[in-house]
Amino acid sequence: MDAAAYAQAAIRVRGHIRRTPLVPAAPSGDRENLWFKPECLQVSGSFKARGAFNSVLSIPEEKRANGVVTASGGNFGAAIAYAARELGIPARVVVMTGSTELARDRIRSFGAELHVIGEHWDLSWEAGKQIAGESGGTLLHPFADEPVIAGQGTIGLEILEDMPDVETVVVSIGGGGLISGIAEAIKQRKPDVRLIGVETAGCPTLYRAREEGHIVMIEDFVTNVPILAARTTEPINFETVERCVDDLVLVPEDEPIEAARWMWRSTGLAIELGAATAVAAVLNGHAGIGGEKAVAVLCGSGNDGLPPR
Repeated sequence: MDAAAYAQAAIRVRGHIRRTPLVPAAPSGDRENLWFKPECLQVSGSFKARGAFNSVLSIPEEKRANGVVTASGGNFGAAIAYAARELGIPARVVVMTGSTELARDRIRSFGAELHVIGEHWDLSWEAGKQIAGESGGTLLHPFADEPVIAGQGTIGLEILEDMPDVETVVVSIGGGGLISGIAEAIKQRKPDVRLIGVETAGCPTLYRAREEGHIVMIEDFVTNVPILAARTTEPINFETVERCVDDLVLVPEDEPIEAARWMWRSTGLAIELGAATAVAAVLNGHAGIGGEKAVAVLCGSGNDGLPPR
């Protein structure tokens, strides 16, 4: 996509989402070169609100009346449910069996019709296709549609506006929609910024695809971060990651939980394990930021990494 698509997305979603600030990590651990972009404070609980609103608002009004359908690990479903409620249209959302109760409760609270189907996201997506066919609703892909990617890319525009001298941006990867948008939006305006994508060692979808030079399907995986567990990606995401993302790194499965707890103790932010994966990459040296001025994107809120009360 060209720069205009991202600029138009920023205009389209304005007034529907929160413009999240940059939060310095210091004095916690004396990390004076590190900031967080807390999309955990976003409406509906994650960055997905950006892509959801841009996507739904891109549907012609005559089609919008039939509603929207999606399949999600949880966050995009909640964002679509929220956007649909705000725009007065019906929404049907399929989530994986491993989705959190917090995500399901959010989806229900926004008035969407919730379906829990499929151990893996791609199985939920197949169910979503069937529901869309039966209902006549517009099927929205959570990470491989251009309007969704452009909406997520508005995070990158805001980072550049608030920190023009940023040197490195660190982003967790599920299916690849978030990092595709952020990376392309930033590289179009400031090509020398280093983009680092982070996956868990248990589900290295983009990492392995880069190694092999083509899209792969992760048949068997075991991960503590199911919200990032997309077993494959799509051509639009893979091509953008290959073109715009400088490094892909893996985080051991045990580290996101401790990173989430560190964030709670140090900043008071309750982040999901998907967001904590990016934090772990920075705190434990996997991202290799050194003294670079860096921003880690906190993609969503959650209590799945916090100690039980």
